[in-house]
Amino acid sequence: MTSMEIISARRPKFWPQWFAASIIHVLGLLSGLVGGWTSPYLAKLTQGNESLVVTKDEASWIASLLHLSRPLGSIIAAVLVSKFGSQKAVFLGGLPHVIAWTLFLINESVSWIYASRMFSGIAMGMYLSSFPLYIGEIGHPRIRGALIGLVAQGSAIGYLLGNYMGAYVKMRTFAIINLVISVVYMGLFYFFPDSSHYFIRRDRVALAERSLRWYNRKKDVTVELRELRAYIGRPQKLTLKESFQQLTTPLNRKILAMIVCVYLFMQLSGINTIAMYQEILLTTLKIDVIPPSLVVVCVGVVAITANLLAIYTNDHFGRRTMLAVSTLGVAINFALIGGHYLLFRNQYDISNIQWVVISEFMMYIFFLNIGLTHIPSCLLSEIFSPELKEIGSCIANIVCSFSAFVASKSYQPLLDATSEEFIFFFYAILVFLMFVYTIVVIPETKGKSLQEIQEMLTKRSERTNERTNERIKQNDTLIRRPRNDDMISKS
Repeated sequence: MTSMEIISARRPKFWPQWFAASIIHVLGLLSGLVGGWTSPYLAKLTQGNESLVVTKDEASWIASLLHLSRPLGSIIAAVLVSKFGSQKAVFLGGLPHVIAWTLFLINESVSWIYASRMFSGIAMGMYLSSFPLYIGEIGHPRIRGALIGLVAQGSAIGYLLGNYMGAYVKMRTFAIINLVISVVYMGLFYFFPDSSHYFIRRDRVALAERSLRWYNRKKDVTVELRELRAYIGRPQKLTLKESFQQLTTPLNRKILAMIVCVYLFMQLSGINTIAMYQEILLTTLKIDVIPPSLVVVCVGVVAITANLLAIYTNDHFGRRTMLAVSTLGVAINFALIGGHYLLFRNQYDISNIQWVVISEFMMYIFFLNIGLTHIPSCLLSEIFSPELKEIGSCIANIVCSFSAFVASKSYQPLLDATSEEFIFFFYAILVFLMFVYTIVVIPETKGKSLQEIQEMLTKRSERTNERTNERIKQNDTLIRRPRNDDMISKS
């Protein structure tokens, strides 16, 4: 064997992993288009600029139904990952998009829009629950965060395209474009092989070896295969009851609570709500130096720039660092935007600082996309043990979906009861609490294999338990130790 052949056998080539992530990027694009559709078309539908007119209450349902059906998508994804593997689950995530936009074309009415949004929510739930698991299984530790960032960038581009097309394209044309993209995605991703993790869990070692060679482009994957078998352990099939029992162990309970808290903070901070009502929010502030619809498009460009940067920062600076930077930046900008609404409410003239307001919305979206939009997916792909990935991801995304629904559905009633500045200040406090939670609780996982992450979490849990037991012993000693006055009274 020549020296070049030895190097080829030892060093993995990452382009198949990048290729897979770039195709899933298209699925992220579809999810972004669904979200980006909301801001321009809700403005058109409520103002009577389309052939269909909707009320504010109907608009709030159109915005929130997307999140109400996401839990069903998460459950479907968990079942598909368990039965057929993460690759098949990601592939089938395009099917609800096909159904959603087909329904949209049947009839232009509120009922059919509701149905379309429900299927779009199922698609989003499947996408968010399955793609982190697939990337976690095929991605090398050195680029796993970058792959997640690449996929997440698809949502940012889709959101921008949704905003841009929403300003100039009729709803029916928009639906046709999305339907074509959905079909193209399914045609492209169909041919990718299942992950080696799936084959090891099925005790099909030869196919697992072939998958490792395909995704890493190495002739000799003996070491990787041995490490993978050690990580996954003996193939076992847990029942639903057994999976929940596994989740109740101290370590798994802490891991699940950590992921759920991250998603809960993220959604209840109103991140999706602000995105959906962005054009309306700018119109309320009487931003006219440039059209609010154009501001939304510019904000989308900033989001793409931030996501491109995140592909590098995810793996260079680490998950916890970037999540902390992201949450702190979002909290500050929420507070600043709330301050401008407060000035506007009290009749202060803010026409001279319109560009400041616009820049705050842009900085908000920059900090949002540098961490908050994809770091939770990175953590989801990394910290669950192999036998609990499906159910852990499912539970986390169900919580995420319901909290997103509550946030989006409660926005209009909360706005009617309070004001824009109250909402932004409230969101700023929640995101700042997430910043504190990140600093105190979230572990750093950059550059670590999945097995190393599990070992790190286990040791961390053991140290915590030891400290807890030590404190209990110290307290017991203090309770049992006779006090001086008791000794004196006895003597």
